[in-house]
Amino acid sequence: MNLSRNQIQVLSLISVSMLAHITMGGGRVAASLFMLKHGGSETMAGIAYSGYCLLPALLSLLMGKWIDRAGTRRVMRTSQAIMVAGLILPALWESTASVLASALVCGFGFASYMLAANVSVSMMPVAHDGERVGMLGWLAMGNSVAAVGGPTLTGFMIDHGGFGAAYALMAGIVLLSLGVSFSVDVPGGDVRPGRAGSGSSSVVKTVFGNPRILRIYLLAMCSSMLYDGFSFMTPVLGHERGFSATAIGLIMSAFAIGTFAVRIFLPWLSRRMPEWRTLTLTFGVASAAFLLLPLAHAGWMHAALGFVFGLSMGAGGPNIMSLVYRAMPPEQAGEGAGLRSMMGNSVGLTAPSAYGAISGLFGATPVFLCVGLVAGIASWQSDRGFRFARKAATIV
Repeated sequence: MNLSRNQIQVLSLISVSMLAHITMGGGRVAASLFMLKHGGSETMAGIAYSGYCLLPALLSLLMGKWIDRAGTRRVMRTSQAIMVAGLILPALWESTASVLASALVCGFGFASYMLAANVSVSMMPVAHDGERVGMLGWLAMGNSVAAVGGPTLTGFMIDHGGFGAAYALMAGIVLLSLGVSFSVDVPGGDVRPGRAGSGSSSVVKTVFGNPRILRIYLLAMCSSMLYDGFSFMTPVLGHERGFSATAIGLIMSAFAIGTFAVRIFLPWLSRRMPEWRTLTLTFGVASAAFLLLPLAHAGWMHAALGFVFGLSMGAGGPNIMSLVYRAMPPEQAGEGAGLRSMMGNSVGLTAPSAYGAISGLFGATPVFLCVGLVAGIASWQSDRGFRFARKAATIV
């Protein structure tokens, strides 16, 4: 099989990202369970989970400028080193403070890494827009593989070696990813300083001054809300129902398997269905899954719905990113992606804490119903975006 240079570079980046992604896939599960098992409440678990989004929510625009000036390859490697440092802390000192600090540091490191990786892939020359969606899907597919093994491996280590051993293992795996990055052909614009655009204000003005572009960013926020709703509420429900850490990890892995499965076919799908139409379908499926989740009292039922939800999120994310990058000028690709990350992480910063507070007071059902309603609204807005794009004979 003959592969293009684009495909070879994306495959190289996947090999690195699969290892780096363990920070989020396993770290968030470990942080939430640590709080729940050491006398914390659902609210504290939500705070620990949200910690991964605090610095990205505040600094994503600056991360975007950093990428535009320093180049994606340098940012990715620096971010991997930051993640290793964040994971070593709770491995050596198990406490609420160290787990929270790790969430902050690793959240920053992973967000800057993934921003750089996505910008790197999005800026590759493509023959048609569907090819870009396909390559972004390939990159995300690698993360799905890591997300399958990450929570399961972390849960197993917690059950058999404790939280310190789990964090130490994650630190070693991310360090390995840094080493691998020097041995493969990782794509990366090593641009000269000063290439960045005129400033973050122009990006913000462009987005908030154009309702069609703003719709893309709001859908990205909805996607983050759905992802955090499932990822956070699964450990909470599992803890309430007496599931082991390994069982909770397996449920999370079912979601990741769903994202992986759909991304295998994403290059084929992207050539046959425009982004807006795909988003209409994916948000509709996600809405149905969330409305059914309160009925999933058995672990296998939760895992099955998680798989279906994974199918929807796996197809939705790359299409949103493709729309974002097409809406921004090339010299401000990092800042445009940074704004998307900032808005998404602002949801990740606040939503899990709200989910924890609501579930602590009223149970899990209201959370699932509210998130399912948001997904339904997002599907409706995606359909409106498709109709506007078709009417204007452009997709922006």
